[in-house]
Amino acid sequence: MLRRLLVTLLSLVLLPLAALLPTSPSGAAGTKPPADRVPLPTLSEPPAGLQGHPLWDSWHQLEPFGYTEQEWFVSGTARAADGSTAPYTTRVIVTRPKKRKDFNGSVMLDWVNVTAQFENAVDSLEGREELLRSGWAFVHVSAQAAGVCCTPLTPQVWDPVRYAALDHPGDAYADDMFLQVARALRTKRVGDVRPMGRLKVRRVVAAGQSQSAGRLAGIVRAHPDGAGVIDGFLVHGGLAGLDYEPRLEVPVLQLNSDWAESTGEADDDPLYRLWDVAGSAHAGLFIGYQQVFGSGPRVAGLPAMDEQGYRDTIEAAGDYGQMAFNPLYPACTVAGASFPMRYAVNTALRELDEWIRTGRAPRPAPRFEFEADGVTPARDADGNVLGGLRLPPIEVPVTTYRSTDCELGGTTVPFDPITLQQRYPTFADYEQQLRRATDRAVRKGWLLPVDARDQMRRACAVRDRYPGSGDECRSYRPPRFGG
Repeated sequence: MLRRLLVTLLSLVLLPLAALLPTSPSGAAGTKPPADRVPLPTLSEPPAGLQGHPLWDSWHQLEPFGYTEQEWFVSGTARAADGSTAPYTTRVIVTRPKKRKDFNGSVMLDWVNVTAQFENAVDSLEGREELLRSGWAFVHVSAQAAGVCCTPLTPQVWDPVRYAALDHPGDAYADDMFLQVARALRTKRVGDVRPMGRLKVRRVVAAGQSQSAGRLAGIVRAHPDGAGVIDGFLVHGGLAGLDYEPRLEVPVLQLNSDWAESTGEADDDPLYRLWDVAGSAHAGLFIGYQQVFGSGPRVAGLPAMDEQGYRDTIEAAGDYGQMAFNPLYPACTVAGASFPMRYAVNTALRELDEWIRTGRAPRPAPRFEFEADGVTPARDADGNVLGGLRLPPIEVPVTTYRSTDCELGGTTVPFDPITLQQRYPTFADYEQQLRRATDRAVRKGWLLPVDARDQMRRACAVRDRYPGSGDECRSYRPPRFGG
């Protein structure tokens, strides 16, 4: 059973061809309903079921981080864009700090991706470190029908007893269901249920990647004020488009990868920011590694990893291509390119939260450079993309990020020893250039200081690519963020 489930994850987790199909925005641009027109659903606790825990719960223990987790069934009546209504019962998994003092006041609602015909909480995985260290609550929202039933890795098949009550009327109703979830989670008490315990919710951010990003873009266009229940949107890639008419009333930060997601003119709305992240694949190693080696064993019945298991997994998943060889570098169907898109996601979460709280918008970023067709990203002699928001590993590369290999994934091709040493004669030369690029990225507000330290620590592994090098790996102190 374990082997079969892991094989399923390996083959499907990130690169289903269905993701190549455009997703139509589900909401029609136009009238925005007032906040009180988003119905308040009911919440109930699911039974224990056969497995004894939720499908796609945390793959690691949460207690060491001061967090707890609770699954809720969400029931109500949803309305489609054509005005029809239908009853529904779906589910959410709320992951939150236990104590009020550890909560930053913000909740991220993750519209989980279902392209693979099971749920993939991309932004909860990619932003994991930032979410935990900054005191966010984050919520796995089963918004779409394919995530509920009927493949082996969907709730109603994986545990038909626990999830017998789930009833999804179809994706035409998904937008309204998602908005109702948002209202419920910012409501102190829903009937007898406190969905956030004793925590006081101040901000709700909606996040979604790829197909889910397209769905969120539809909500933005239909409800530019977030329907009064969403305070900001993280639209992460996909085919969401770059035009958000009518004018926005809540912030939208959009992250796009090399995968030709970001062509055409970007919206000039002051509440919109677009970050084209150079070097990033549509799906990358950091997500894939957690899914295969974290979530996979958990789904197969193994206990959640302890704190050390979490840290070891994050350490392995966070490889940015600094090694001379990693067997996962060419494994685009499992992992994807190793460019650290998670650093951009972490910064985006921090900056979007700050934008909502203070009104101070993130800095604009340069656009990708394109070939004459206006669609294909231009690449340098190393094969890396030109232009865009450039984090240090693409500014001072030791690898080629073949970010569009296998369409959605990508591969990582380390420089050979001759190329590496022609570019940087010694490890000290490489480290000095990377340090300067890292300082620039922090000052520009594109790389959080904590992630800058993480990256410079990981860069020490490049020293092993210089046989006999006596150069020391120096400690790093980042400059002021955004300074």
